[in-house]
Amino acid sequence: MKGVRDDGATRKEVRVVSVSSLDVRAHAALQQRVFGALLEENGIPLARLGPEVFAWKLRPPAGEARVALVERDGAILSTCTALPIALGSRERAWHLCDAATAPEARGQGLFGRVLSTLCAALPPEDWLFAFPNEQSRPAFARRGFTRRMKVPLRFRPARGSAERSARVTPIEAFGAVHDALAERIAAGLGRTAARTPAYLRWRYDAHPYFDYQRFELRRDGVVDGLLVLNRMKARGRVSLWLMELLAVDGAAERELARAAVAFAKAQGCDALLAARSAKVPGTMRVPPCFLPKQHVWMVRGAGDVAREPGHWHVETGDWDTF
Repeated sequence: MKGVRDDGATRKEVRVVSVSSLDVRAHAALQQRVFGALLEENGIPLARLGPEVFAWKLRPPAGEARVALVERDGAILSTCTALPIALGSRERAWHLCDAATAPEARGQGLFGRVLSTLCAALPPEDWLFAFPNEQSRPAFARRGFTRRMKVPLRFRPARGSAERSARVTPIEAFGAVHDALAERIAAGLGRTAARTPAYLRWRYDAHPYFDYQRFELRRDGVVDGLLVLNRMKARGRVSLWLMELLAVDGAAERELARAAVAFAKAQGCDALLAARSAKVPGTMRVPPCFLPKQHVWMVRGAGDVAREPGHWHVETGDWDTF
């Protein structure tokens, strides 16, 4: 691959590597440099972006992540990651995330080159999606990504008389018993990450930093829903994030939503929050004008930027920040 001369003397080449060829510590070091101040501002330890987190994150069950990067003297200057995600049994998508450029290397067009190289390196039959911040969205748009939705932030104060159903009980881990549930819920959601036990174990059971709360709903001995929650503290406020609300029907969804509010109240949280495309029973949609950051989802076909993506379903857990 030809390098691109950026200053008349130094050539910085964009490489796309698999996890087995990636210096995970150098990758984590760049993420900490770029986003460390934001973590500190919110009272989040730097370990949230430590090497152990990326060693886990970059190996989802659908395959190894691919990372496009520019290096100089062993340090990574700019990077973007593509995580493979199964969409049911026949399609696959790549979640483009962890885009970062070192402060001293900004203004040289490195991110645009990294993003273009990464998109070109992915299989043409697959989908690409991202949740870019305001600064990155123009770069994605110029490369054929379509802004499909502003993912709503849904909110409910953790108070009132919500009671947890006795049928919603904690589980230690996801297993084969939840395989049938994944198939039952997939039909009505459109395109979405396949919530198979393998995916859920990777996403929640194996996470090296967060300790997620997992619950299942059983009706007449059958698992009809799953609930994944994450209690977080930021800027002095405690919230309970609804990571997954998976249910076979509306009644099951309402029962799980009531349980989530009850858990938030019992754990001393200020509110229950969810960044979810579908409604969460009993919650309100936060007006965009009150949001410090709008959660925007963009998508394109890897080999055909004009391909119509159709309807997608997004859960909070699709966004890898929490």
